[in-house]
Amino acid sequence: MGRVEGKIAIVTGAGSGIGRATARLLAREGAAVVIADLNPDGGEETARQIREDGGSALFARTDVSRPEDVQQMVATTLDRFERLDILHNNAYWAPLYRPLVDTAEEEWDRTLDVTLKGVFLGCKYAIPPMIERGGGVIVNTASTAALAASPQFAAYMAAKGGVVALTRSVAMDYGASGIRCNAVCPGLIETPATAPVLADPERRQWLTSKLLVGRIGRPEDIAQAVVYLASDESSFMTGQTLVVDGGRLIA
Repeated sequence: MGRVEGKIAIVTGAGSGIGRATARLLAREGAAVVIADLNPDGGEETARQIREDGGSALFARTDVSRPEDVQQMVATTLDRFERLDILHNNAYWAPLYRPLVDTAEEEWDRTLDVTLKGVFLGCKYAIPPMIERGGGVIVNTASTAALAASPQFAAYMAAKGGVVALTRSVAMDYGASGIRCNAVCPGLIETPATAPVLADPERRQWLTSKLLVGRIGRPEDIAQAVVYLASDESSFMTGQTLVVDGGRLIA
């Protein structure tokens, strides 16, 4: 039996990177997975990979900042699978290298709409059907940027800090109804989103030197943490932030 055998999961931002790795691992561990992403090419590719591996996957094009899209994402899941057990709120958007004064208002709004409001909407529309079926698990992707300062990432840090606080609020308000809610805080992970940060060899080497394990993280490192939080292995955990950063925050 897999760690999430027979469960139904939604993963947002699953068209690449951490979302794709998590969706694939959830499927290998026995879950049927709804791939939610704004990019149909990436989302369909993730679903194809899962099906080729023998798993069950469905793509649902979703802009997590739009309530009607998130409602439809949940409705599609319920129509196809009749229930929802796991929600991984993973999608985000943020500008690179923007101190606060240089951040355009449109960039600030888009960052909070996708990165924080998207988590709010996912929880808002997933929790009622989860409660109706006796409970469920929510895992939110936060960031070490929510816990320690990084230069020139004002909007991103504000949004991810909000994700951590929202995670605790959901755990507090809905624990008695059978909902567990935790956050995973990745450090530096090699994904398409971080490719611009890691493109400079000297910067890459400097960043790697700050990691106690001696390497940059892989999406699979975060996927393992998410599946742990989504499974019954973590049944006594809720409202927590699990840091997976190669030791960067303690160095």
